[in-house]
Amino acid sequence: MSTDDSFNRVRHDFEDLEIEQQAQFLIEASASTLARGIEQLGQTLAEGLGDTMRNSCGGAASSDEGPGPAEPETAQRQADMGEANESDIGSSGT
Repeated sequence: MSTDDSFNRVRHDFEDLEIEQQAQFLIEASASTLARGIEQLGQTLAEGLGDTMRNSCGGAASSDEGPGPAEPETAQRQADMGEANESDIGSSGT
């Protein structure tokens, strides 16, 4: 049995249903199709996020490099940088 034959058989069977049964069938088919689409979207997003995380975490950053692009400086890092700047000023001979 070809795909066209299956489609035509289902279409014919659908036309034989009462209007309430047709409506119920359409609602159930729509919900099922939507659920499958959402599931596929979730899988695609998960794969993309996984790829992004693997690519961004490829090399471990050392603590000397400073914060990453989305990482704010902490108070401790700011204090450390302030101490470094004060020692630079003190050693400049002024």
